[in-house]
Amino acid sequence: MMSSDRAFKELFVNLKGKQGVVIGAGVAGLTAAAALSRWGVQVWLIDKAPVIGGHAIQFSCKAIEGCVQCGACQVHERAQQVSRQKNITFVPGARIVRSRGNGRLELTLAASGQGAGQSAGRFPDTLNADALLVTTGFTVYDPSHKPYGYGQFANVLTNLDAERILHATGALARPSDGRLPRRMAFIQCVGSRDHRIGHDWCSKICCGSALRMARLVQSRQPGTAVTFFYIDVQSFGRQFQAIYDGCRERIRTVRAIPADIRKTADDDMQVTYFDPQDRNATDAVFDLVVLSAGLTPTADNAVLASVLGMRLLENGFFCPHDNDTQPPGMFAAGAALGPMSIAESIDSAGKAAFDMVRYLDGGRLR
Repeated sequence: MMSSDRAFKELFVNLKGKQGVVIGAGVAGLTAAAALSRWGVQVWLIDKAPVIGGHAIQFSCKAIEGCVQCGACQVHERAQQVSRQKNITFVPGARIVRSRGNGRLELTLAASGQGAGQSAGRFPDTLNADALLVTTGFTVYDPSHKPYGYGQFANVLTNLDAERILHATGALARPSDGRLPRRMAFIQCVGSRDHRIGHDWCSKICCGSALRMARLVQSRQPGTAVTFFYIDVQSFGRQFQAIYDGCRERIRTVRAIPADIRKTADDDMQVTYFDPQDRNATDAVFDLVVLSAGLTPTADNAVLASVLGMRLLENGFFCPHDNDTQPPGMFAAGAALGPMSIAESIDSAGKAAFDMVRYLDGGRLR
């Protein structure tokens, strides 16, 4: 029997010169690109944005006394791995507008319009690929149509807005006046688990993300009172129960979704909800409200799937490549398949990269 070391070396030689394209430079794309590179594949990492990292590169580490497995550090680690790999070429501010070929692909690129300073010639007009992986991630639901005043009231944020502020400043202050809030509310399931808008799926990460963020804010901004409005709490990782129990000691939880939000004369947020304990409509006033906006498919999925000849699910996410649901040599991973945590996206990308390597090796690798 051939030793595993010898088998790896022979496979590495077999894959030399193979070209792989990864579309999307978020955590899943970075993970897959690094894995393919280690197998000896030349990787073109394409993203419509001018920088790598996707949404999660702007997330703050939620550790307080110790790691809470939020995954934020994993994104930065993988970005550094990719930057060190000589056989990974990052193509920023680009999108695929045409695909030709069966088996080996010829892909035509164009500027995405998001690459600041991009000009013609900064990336090749065409790329040739032996296999392709879609890791286009997700889009955060726009809650401006909900009765919460998002886009109208400065002190109503989405979870992604709050992540960016925390990452940039280290604190979560009121945008209206820069004052640190003393009373905060987190509202779950905004734009997910909502059949009225066709978003029946659970975004999976929102409960854990909101609770971790609430604890981080309380740690950095002592005295902040937090209320957590929810339908039911979804588990988030191996340490879920311990983290959740710790959160409930410090955070008020209300099993109800508010009906609306109005602004007071002091620029505070008056939240109306049905109190499940006294079974009456109740008003509560907060300095700052964070909406856990759901994860939805990216708007480009339909166009990209059409260009590549790939298939989408009815909800707009990409079909998995199992059981020949996608054309030969085309794969999808991470949140392009549906809502996933950072850890789940990393696992998904690792599996997809291995499946790509198997395909490039003619199915011989086990």
